[in-house]
Amino acid sequence: MDARTTARTLAAKTAIALLVGTILVVICYFFVDRPMAWFVHDQCCWSEEVLRWPPLISEWLKNAAILVMMPIVLWWVWKPGGRLQSILLALSATCLIATILKQLLKWTAGRYWPETWKHRNPSLIGTGDYGFHPFHFGVAYESFPSGHAAVTCAMMAVVWVACPRWRWLCALLSALVCAALVGMNYHFVGDVVAGSIIGSITGIYTARWFRLAPSPAASAQ
Repeated sequence: MDARTTARTLAAKTAIALLVGTILVVICYFFVDRPMAWFVHDQCCWSEEVLRWPPLISEWLKNAAILVMMPIVLWWVWKPGGRLQSILLALSATCLIATILKQLLKWTAGRYWPETWKHRNPSLIGTGDYGFHPFHFGVAYESFPSGHAAVTCAMMAVVWVACPRWRWLCALLSALVCAALVGMNYHFVGDVVAGSIIGSITGIYTARWFRLAPSPAASAQ
């Protein structure tokens, strides 16, 4: 498969993913988000000590990516080359891109949160407020999409492409983070769906840009 065909295939898959994601978000908005948020608030008996730590994974990943970004760039300037260097650069780049994208979408969407967490923000549970308010800025309007899901899935997508044998771990970590975000009422289901799709697409394109996909011969070993 030549480069042009590969690019067209990737673009087609991206369009399908965005379309499916949009449909899922709409379904969640009308039929899933509110019942799930109230269920978690009223009946869910999960231990907060268990669910609190998975969302921290994205914070650890993001902080690590930021900390190593400058040393990796200096390493690349001093002695460019090497697969490990490319993977680390891709992880840092995709973290930065996913962070920017999710923030732009938060400002564009302007969605209220499931619960009131900061500065008495309006929320479904706390004040009965629900919905999107496009181009409204501030902490009260930043539920959609989930930044934690976006950053986690973006970085895991890079590893997914670069290291196929670790895909089970990528899927497990991503699933744990997304489940905990909903289970703690940090985000609506639709927020997590959108963040996961945006992050995954970002990570796959970043991995392609850095040419991280292993050769067929290496994958077979």
